[in-house]
Amino acid sequence: MRKLLAAALLFGLGGCSMGADLPVADQAVTRFHKMLDAGQNAQIYQESASEMKNAAPEAKLSALLAAVHRKLGTVTKATRQGFNDQMNTGGHYITMTYATSYTRGDAVETFVYKISDGKAALVGYNINSDALIVN
Repeated sequence: MRKLLAAALLFGLGGCSMGADLPVADQAVTRFHKMLDAGQNAQIYQESASEMKNAAPEAKLSALLAAVHRKLGTVTKATRQGFNDQMNTGGHYITMTYATSYTRGDAVETFVYKISDGKAALVGYNINSDALIVN
């Protein structure tokens, strides 16, 4: 009975965290898109988590983001399609998939954010769009 109660309590605590942290991550995506539209690629990198900085140098991420903006234009609409909230020994991570419309094409974007102290820091970014290849 104690184990069942402990498991239920842990599940309940995790659910509360997700309810509070998902909006934080959604706001981080909105901020990412605004900074992308403004060409603030260096700032995106500076605000990223150490995992992102260890995976890619600033010049590489900035070049990717500049190409996305150059080829796709500005964001006109972004709708979250799904998410995965995960806590492990490395921290608390939220992965979100967005269907994003840009002025020159549509994309599916995946964002991974590390949540700490109520703040989201970008850990990973992936974009898939035919417009990136065709244009």
